Amino acid sequence: MILHIGERVYWGDPEIIYLEGNITAVHEQEQTVIVHIERTTTHSAHLIGTEVPFSADGVKPLTGESPVGTTTERVEERQPPPELSDDEKIRRAAAVAVHQQHGYHLEAQQEQTLIEQVIQAINSDANMRAKIVSSIDEILKREH
Repeated sequence: MILHIGERVYWGDPEIIYLEGNITAVHEQEQTVIVHIERTTTHSAHLIGTEVPFSADGVKPLTGESPVGTTTERVEERQPPPELSDDEKIRRAAAVAVHQQHGYHLEAQQEQTLIEQVIQAINSDANMRAKIVSSIDEILKREH
């Protein structure tokens, strides 16, 4: 484990769910870290200001700016997760894949072209499509 206290990390992606903050504790034997949440997607803003445990290999160091579509403003009441059609779940998963590979610095047209290519690849494999939809459903269900 190469993470350390004070390091800024994130989990997830803003197209689905995103949590960001500083590591406040490292438990090497358990391979976990505790993160003080400071930025999230809107429907997770009730977690801002809390300490959340993560598997150390589940978080990534934040490099650069926080992504758009996230907030630092805590809300007291848990917000419902977004209701997404299966096609929107696939579009968001494709966007996540493109952003993980290329970051957020592509030209808009190039980004959209890549997202559309990933959508086509996902839609051409019924099993992959079903797994992605099911996985996003589970992620959003856990969040609510």
